[in-house]
Amino acid sequence: MTNPGHHEKLLLVEDEPHLAFTLKLNLEAEGFEVTHAADGAQAVQDFATKGPFQGVILDVMLPEMDGFQVARSIRHHDPKIGILMLTARTGEDDRLQGFEAGVDDYISKPFHLKELLARVRRMTERAALYTQEEEKNKDSPRFSIGNLELDCGQLTLKTNSGVVPVTKLESDFLKELMIHPGKVVSREHLLEKVWGMRATTETRTIDNFVVRLRKMIEQDPKDPKILISVRGRGYKLNPH
Repeated sequence: MTNPGHHEKLLLVEDEPHLAFTLKLNLEAEGFEVTHAADGAQAVQDFATKGPFQGVILDVMLPEMDGFQVARSIRHHDPKIGILMLTARTGEDDRLQGFEAGVDDYISKPFHLKELLARVRRMTERAALYTQEEEKNKDSPRFSIGNLELDCGQLTLKTNSGVVPVTKLESDFLKELMIHPGKVVSREHLLEKVWGMRATTETRTIDNFVVRLRKMIEQDPKDPKILISVRGRGYKLNPH
């Protein structure tokens, strides 16, 4: 069903013609404006010349440049845009590599079209909310716990090792933990507040996300002292 209220522009990067056609058709039926690139190099060029875009749907396996390289290039130019990666490879190493390249979320092939459309809608809604927040908070909100200092406007995180850039989702995730210092924040709460997913959604996204964040903030990511997993409950940030 078409929603004439939508004017969001999406960049769809998919080299399989049939899937690209189906996705473009359905996204346009939802009211999105879609630019399609069939290879990685074209995607990077289109991102630079045909934007601004409110979201990117990106396949992993692409000619010219793979999805990870495309994500890194896009993230370098825009730390805020949502990137949803399509993958037939479900290995955790692939997902972690994607998060390190700046991907926000994954959906595994084969996927249900309804779920993909719902995730894309949430991604563009987050982008719109972020723009409104940015407008309201010219002197952007900062959060700190122990030696960590998060700047939600500049999308930076100050750690013992220096200042590192973070994505919008990483910023939102850390903020949720920082406003509850030392307390367990449930996976359900994080899924809803950060990803906009229903609490019933089964996803490994959070686990992979945490692995990436620990690399930024822990002295030994394999023996975390700051970002702690509480089995069966969620995560907490320890003041240190």
